[in-house]
Amino acid sequence: MAINLLKYLLIDDESLNCYKHKKNVSFEDLKRRIFLLYRAENSTVPDHILRLHHNNTFDGITSMSDIFVKGIFGLSGDYLEININRINVKQQEQNSWQELLTFIPPLFLQATFLQDLYRKKSSDIDDKKFFELYILPNSKYTSIPSSKIANLDFFVNQNNGLHDLHMHLNGSLETDHVWQDFLKNPIPIYRELKKSFNKSKVKEQLEQESSLLEPITFIRFLQEARKIRKLLYLYIFHEDQLSNIKGFFDVGSTYRHPFLDRISDKADYPHLMSVELYMFVLVLDKLNRSPHDEIAKLLHHYLLILGLTNRLLVQQTHQNGFEQFQKNTLNGLRESSEKSFKRRFFQMHGNDLNFLRFLEGRFSPKNNQREQKIQLDTIFEGWQYMVKNSSGKEEDNNLPELRLIAHFIKQKDKNTSEYIRHKALRLEIIKKGKNLTSVLSKFSTLENAVSGIDAASSEFDSPPEVFAPLYRLMRRKGFKHFTYHAGEDFYHIIDGLRAIYETIEFCNLQKTDRIGHATAAGINVEKWSQIIGDEILISQGCHLDNMIFIYHLIANSKLKNLIKIIPTLVNEINNLSYLIYNEYCTPAILEQAWLMRASCPLHIFSSHHGNLKIQGVFDDFELNWPVEKRFIESLENKDSSKIYNLYKKYHSKDYRKNYDKIISISPFSILSAKKLKSLQLELLKYMADKEIVIESLPTSNIRIGFHKNFSTYHLKNWVKWSMEGHIIPPIVLGSDDTGIFATNIYNEYANTYCTLIDEEFLSIDEGMDVIKKINYNSILYRFT
Repeated sequence: MAINLLKYLLIDDESLNCYKHKKNVSFEDLKRRIFLLYRAENSTVPDHILRLHHNNTFDGITSMSDIFVKGIFGLSGDYLEININRINVKQQEQNSWQELLTFIPPLFLQATFLQDLYRKKSSDIDDKKFFELYILPNSKYTSIPSSKIANLDFFVNQNNGLHDLHMHLNGSLETDHVWQDFLKNPIPIYRELKKSFNKSKVKEQLEQESSLLEPITFIRFLQEARKIRKLLYLYIFHEDQLSNIKGFFDVGSTYRHPFLDRISDKADYPHLMSVELYMFVLVLDKLNRSPHDEIAKLLHHYLLILGLTNRLLVQQTHQNGFEQFQKNTLNGLRESSEKSFKRRFFQMHGNDLNFLRFLEGRFSPKNNQREQKIQLDTIFEGWQYMVKNSSGKEEDNNLPELRLIAHFIKQKDKNTSEYIRHKALRLEIIKKGKNLTSVLSKFSTLENAVSGIDAASSEFDSPPEVFAPLYRLMRRKGFKHFTYHAGEDFYHIIDGLRAIYETIEFCNLQKTDRIGHATAAGINVEKWSQIIGDEILISQGCHLDNMIFIYHLIANSKLKNLIKIIPTLVNEINNLSYLIYNEYCTPAILEQAWLMRASCPLHIFSSHHGNLKIQGVFDDFELNWPVEKRFIESLENKDSSKIYNLYKKYHSKDYRKNYDKIISISPFSILSAKKLKSLQLELLKYMADKEIVIESLPTSNIRIGFHKNFSTYHLKNWVKWSMEGHIIPPIVLGSDDTGIFATNIYNEYANTYCTLIDEEFLSIDEGMDVIKKINYNSILYRFT
């Protein structure tokens, strides 16, 4: 298939740099830079092959104006189609469309498609009517079109929407929404970006995406974009005035969208994305009728700033792994836009307000009761506003439902304690947990506001053991539903599987509880090994824990094909034990010390508990927990226990340096690819036996996991293994972060369906059977 290189149009940093320094960008400059961007992404392919795609892209395109009215129009036509008055994604392009959204925000792509319709309809209807009939329906709440899949549409309507069982409320607003806020008032954006600029990962993100960026530069870009928008308005309605303007300094800018006056005189008009779409349509229509390269350059300049903004808000296809995702959450660029929840809930529900039947929204608990109460009230106020405006019938039994899940955030260990790993975080989450339960019990309106508990963020920052005491506390406080992000990102598949297992065992997950992501339990081992190569760098502590985990599974299961590796495994464990803890320990002792990590070191290491009581975190249950679990005989005699002393060494700063030392291993030094797959299947069976549910998040998993695109999405493996007779736990779907991944729950079901029937992996009926099963699981296992 020929590749349209114009998808790179908005990531051209070199041209943005030229505009910044008031240099001309010629058509030939743009063509050359597009080729180089394409080449950078395909550096192993000879230029003469790449040049054919480049020549094909620019066939018939000879000017800057042509780029937009022919080139981008052709790109949009590759993916989009119109059905009556609605723009849809072609079903066969759904997965590719999801990739395209990382390059170009969807609103402009819709505009290039609608301008042709505008030209045909302009003699019959006026602009306001066109706006009502064609622009508003496609952009009122969300700018992201969806595929029109007959089977899926019928299913959604029949079930009054879909279940989204994993969605974080922060990071959910789409680029095209946030862009309007940026241009309306850039000052708060400057403050947030400046505040976050001292974080190394934010600096990394800015430097990797642009050589131009520091906070003040970005704000100047936004100010330039506001002025360009005013110039485009003059071009459409007062072109004669353009000759009086010598440069940006002569252009006034306003917080109000200049094209809004043509649609509404309301100061608080809510559908600014639609106004922006209207602007794009008019500009493209006029460029089509009367090509004007200088105006096309202004539009190009404007779009490059929008494209840069999109790269800072949406995880890109080249940004693999959780650390890349985390940069989007840390840069602060959505902070100002996401103070209210109304727009987000409308966006998630879709332009026809029919996407959602049930939503589990995840939020991060606050430090004090006043902030916690305000946060929960604000969330429900936004939800009720959306629901009230979704239906004229308040008694309608089919209105969407919201449940909140409190997700506690994993954080790096700041190593301030010599004796306890993650001491500060352990204290923080217990305090937040108690604070949350106090607020929920104090206010009757919030009694059932929060349905479940989650732990989110990077698995590299803190392991499940840190959250085990919190989960036990929250279960004793009356919470019945628990989930946990595990097996999402990892050094070796084994530590991804171990994270899942530790979560279930350490946090005492029970029947109908869930694991978020669980990518390690589904990823294709051979394809993973092709990506990571013949050698893995890993800390020797992590490697030892992986070996203990394998030993534990072999000892507690019937994996006959792994029994033969026990001598090799024991030898590796002995060597690593000495290197880290300066003593040879039996695998059995190491295994018990590993399992003991579920204990709370704040309690077990403390001989005087006054300080814990002062901080409000002392808990008799936690104090006695390791005795009840028989890790030690008694608290008084704990020092005589080999298990306890090894547990103590694990926490001690004296041994952390050994634990963290980086070593090189072969990915298959202990387990072959075939045996590693059997370990995946064993863990899946273990989850199924316990009825632990997997939350799979399609686009998120593709971006963060070891995938290039949807063709290797590991849900296909779970489906395949189930068809082969293996026992697979129930699976549900979620959208994760709808803004960062440029998606919504309908598109995630569409992405899944299209992936399943791609290349005839499943038939259409079989694909729908999987979708129906996922929906059934969602109804059965939702947190209510």
